Amino acid sequence: MRVLVVDDEPAARRRLALMLEELDEEVVGEAANGVEALELARERRPDLLLLDIEMPEVDGFDVARHLPVPRPLLVFQTAYDEYALRAFEHAALDYLVKPVTLDGLRRALGRARERVEAPGHAAPDAEVLRGLRASVRGNAPRRPRLLVREGRGHRLVAFDGITRFTADDGVVYAHLDGGDRRLTDYTLAELEERAGEAFVRASRGELVNAEAVERIVRNGDGSATLGLRGGATVHVSRRRAPDVWARLEE
Repeated sequence: MRVLVVDDEPAARRRLALMLEELDEEVVGEAANGVEALELARERRPDLLLLDIEMPEVDGFDVARHLPVPRPLLVFQTAYDEYALRAFEHAALDYLVKPVTLDGLRRALGRARERVEAPGHAAPDAEVLRGLRASVRGNAPRRPRLLVREGRGHRLVAFDGITRFTADDGVVYAHLDGGDRRLTDYTLAELEERAGEAFVRASRGELVNAEAVERIVRNGDGSATLGLRGGATVHVSRRRAPDVWARLEE
């Protein structure tokens, strides 16, 4: 199989590459972070990713979620304990416990081949990955930047540089300073959790950066209108208005 090695530790990447060579597998690349992993996966179309979970900014779960179609097989690398590893087994995903051994890698590659040949084999969807992340370590830590789509690839943008998120027909966009907008692969609920108190929910389809709000006007019917830096306006529903007022007055 054509294998892409993803790990933020150089020594770990080299060790895995050497073991793969010993097992006569083709290493098509090594990625030191999640953004590199997505770029190499798109360019080199590996059959399988050896994917570290704990990486800065873009972790293994986010890499798995943003992979291009057709999606490669996944074998996660993890240091989680035996109890947490049951979540991987329940999700029918392969994993290796760090430090990875040659025998463990051989077994994981064998299981990966079996999954390819199994009827109905499919890559994990976003719901499976969300559940897996929650099972093994609770909510994801808040990070200062977010992956958004750009052309055929992805890039990281700072939450501080996003004025709002909007949902339209199930698709969520990040609106950036300067007026550009970028497609995301998250729901508004997920983004609300990731952003924390820095963003406030204005309506069912709008999540606003509190620091981007320059003015707020009561509409007389219980709703409100926000004026954002850059000139955009956002309607605040009557149900959300009290929470928005309270948040902005802090």
